[in-house]
Amino acid sequence: METVKIAVKELVTFLYASGDLESKGRVREAQKRGQALHFEHQQTYVDKDQSEVFVSFSDVYKNIEFLLSGRIDGLLYREDKLIIEEIKSTSTAVHLIDEKTYPAHLMQALMYAYMYVKKHNLKNIEVWLHYIHRENKTTKTIKDCYTVEALERAFYQALDAYIEWVMIFREHYDNRTKTLEGLTFPYQVYREGQQPFMSEIYRTLIKGEVLYATAPTGIGKTIAALYSGLKTLTKKEDKLFYLTAKNVGKTVAVKTVEDLKAHGLKIKSVTLNSKENMCLQAEVDCDPDICPFAKGFFNRLREALKDIFIHDDIYDAPLIKQYGALHTICPHEFALTIAEYADLVLCDFNYVFDPRIRLLRFFEDSLYRPKILVDEAHNLVDRSRAMYSASLSRKSVNDLYHNLSSIKPSPRASVMHLLNTMDEMVKDAHAANATLHIDDTVDERLLFALEGVTQKLEKLLETHKKHQKRKVIREGYFMLVQFLRIHDYFTEAFRFTIANERDDTVFSILCLDASTPLLETIKHSVNGATFFSATLTPTTYFKTLLTKNYGHDYQIPSPFNPSQLGVFIDTATTTKYRQRHLSVSRIVDTLYAMLESKVGNYIVFFPSYAYLHMVLEAFDATGYDVLIHKQNMGLVERQTLLDTFKRPAIKPKLLFSVLGGSFSEGVDYVGDMLAGVCVVGVALPQFNKINELLKDYFYTQGLDGFDYAYTFPGMNKVIQAVGRVIRTESDRGVAVLLDTRYNTQKYQMLFPKHWQVTEVIEDTYISDFLRMFWQKFVA
Repeated sequence: METVKIAVKELVTFLYASGDLESKGRVREAQKRGQALHFEHQQTYVDKDQSEVFVSFSDVYKNIEFLLSGRIDGLLYREDKLIIEEIKSTSTAVHLIDEKTYPAHLMQALMYAYMYVKKHNLKNIEVWLHYIHRENKTTKTIKDCYTVEALERAFYQALDAYIEWVMIFREHYDNRTKTLEGLTFPYQVYREGQQPFMSEIYRTLIKGEVLYATAPTGIGKTIAALYSGLKTLTKKEDKLFYLTAKNVGKTVAVKTVEDLKAHGLKIKSVTLNSKENMCLQAEVDCDPDICPFAKGFFNRLREALKDIFIHDDIYDAPLIKQYGALHTICPHEFALTIAEYADLVLCDFNYVFDPRIRLLRFFEDSLYRPKILVDEAHNLVDRSRAMYSASLSRKSVNDLYHNLSSIKPSPRASVMHLLNTMDEMVKDAHAANATLHIDDTVDERLLFALEGVTQKLEKLLETHKKHQKRKVIREGYFMLVQFLRIHDYFTEAFRFTIANERDDTVFSILCLDASTPLLETIKHSVNGATFFSATLTPTTYFKTLLTKNYGHDYQIPSPFNPSQLGVFIDTATTTKYRQRHLSVSRIVDTLYAMLESKVGNYIVFFPSYAYLHMVLEAFDATGYDVLIHKQNMGLVERQTLLDTFKRPAIKPKLLFSVLGGSFSEGVDYVGDMLAGVCVVGVALPQFNKINELLKDYFYTQGLDGFDYAYTFPGMNKVIQAVGRVIRTESDRGVAVLLDTRYNTQKYQMLFPKHWQVTEVIEDTYISDFLRMFWQKFVA
């Protein structure tokens, strides 16, 4: 027998929700205000009255066991009459509201009433629907008396409507269960290392534990992780999240799901994208008076959901936008709703870990049991810090001030107070002779001024929906709100800074360590997590900065013959900043030697664009194809450059690029697409006051501050770059590392175990080593 356990509010919201889509920030503020008004009204209850009365109901109806529950806002006694009161706050003028305005509100009250009268054998009861206006506190109470028969009709009418969806979902769930149980691995042969990787993921997710898996490139991590993760979905509330740092990761995951579907798997998979990528309007503005896809969104949502759920299984951006246009609903919000009923959610890290856009419906609600797979997890350290950081520039606030000049009544006085506050703080910082002011707390003056401006701007956006400056005002509002929101998480792992940047002053909340909130999410909201990457080295670094060393780790040996990759370290070259000019000639000679050893495609990675251009000026490109990864290239330019580079080389081809960029991570150069890489330096992050803050903070935590702030992040980029060379069993290639520091024990302990390293000292010629390497593969 099917069992449906659901809260009454959730059921009526699904069936009868109506109205417009509102911004998340506005919804949060409305909920906060509503809760306060709710409590305030309940304080007026007299002695016999009861508030927040728990009520439950169970019944087998049409061969389905329903387990319903909820809390009655008020159980009142007036003149010997028993009354059930449902309290709702609203932004609608109360005189415009009647019992038909919000069907979900009335049905919630009626279902509570039926559950109560059945339990207490009552023949009738009075129901009050009490509305409170959130701004002016005006009220309206809609009153009516209902017999048990009338309440029963309404109650089972709602169950009948919900049963339609239950049957649709049950058919899907049965298909999911059956096909998952019978699903076999879609390829005849496992790659070396795949099976132990899959076993470890399966065991971890089944037990609800945390795993850090170092899985080398080329073992088929995506299919292995998804296959084993999906196999752990054994209950209705189980849901698998596959997290990536870049869009290419989502693309690969979608292709993998399609392969599994072709192999017989029947699941619902949804890919989440940014609001900007999903918007059907020329400009993103979610105000329902401006966007037709937000206006009346909830009136059309249920039919759209049923339509897509019945007819399709793999929901990517183009498909969701197609349904959004058909049903006139916002595709972005539609995708988030689909995710509630999907089995697999493919999305960016942000949707799980970023406090500003985290999917609260999954990670702060006990109805779900989310399991997560975090691909390319080495990116999460920097990304998590950014999630819990925020900046506010004086120039942006000043621009906001001037853009408000034509608005009446104008909130410019509040903005000017904010500017004056910022100026006062800058003066105080300069008085302390600090070019970068650093504090352990955020100045209360700034927070007070920010709150004043955001309140004024929120009202302004509500009343000036067609104003020509609306876009810039809205952007300014969100900038201020984000700063205030991040401040709520401020702890000893944060710093407040004031810095001069060109012609601007920037006020920042910097998160130095996001491991506390990340671990909280993992422990309290996730039912098993696997962080995996080819470069989780050293594992203790990532475990410490992501989950405070919580979880176990597992390393899979490289499946490739170590002789496929020739690793050469030139320990005669120093690339330290003050001596870089002395290294140019040896770097150029090394590049010539690499290009002449075998015709193919090569990449040289530098720690900075300045260093890149220093060497480029000395490089004679005669006889070679030379490509340059320029600073601030757009997506289309980068893709065009990548496509050009990947073409087979007629003559030696060399791409000048930088470490940590789009060409050193997340790109597959298979077969002859890449013959070798040259890495200049050890990729240390820039020495600046922010990274020095990180270093000092790590020392206070009992860690080696220099290694955690500089050595480990840098070496991770180096390993990522070298990892581009060997992607399949048939690949062959070379990697040349130039820096004296590679000859030290600290760095050599960080080398992957499968590297077979050859040292090139000052009096030897790397050309001989390279020629000998390639000769091994000549038939």
